[in-house]
Amino acid sequence: MIKDALNHCAIFCNDKLFFYDACVTVKAHQLPFSLSTTVYHQPLELIYNDIWGPSIVCATNGASYYISFLNAYSKYTWIYLLHAKSQAFVAFEHFKLFTKNQTGFKIKIVQTDNAK
Repeated sequence: MIKDALNHCAIFCNDKLFFYDACVTVKAHQLPFSLSTTVYHQPLELIYNDIWGPSIVCATNGASYYISFLNAYSKYTWIYLLHAKSQAFVAFEHFKLFTKNQTGFKIKIVQTDNAK
């Protein structure tokens, strides 16, 4: 199927280097959870967070990581630039205080991907 699509687009495909459909299908990752049907009724009921990095190119302030916080209710996202992963907890404390002052709501649940 993939090989046919490449041939249709006039893209040369060397059989020795080609990834066959079965190999691609077997190695494909699936989401570990089904989509949630939970409805959130106020800000900060659930916050998703993730840390990304290190980046090959640093930000103008020298940061090579970032941590993101996504509000499940509004889908609003905050991003904090970090110089090291060890700054993640400090960024979370800042985020927690900032959102409480701005919205009047407290964070109820934080969901992470259990990264180190």
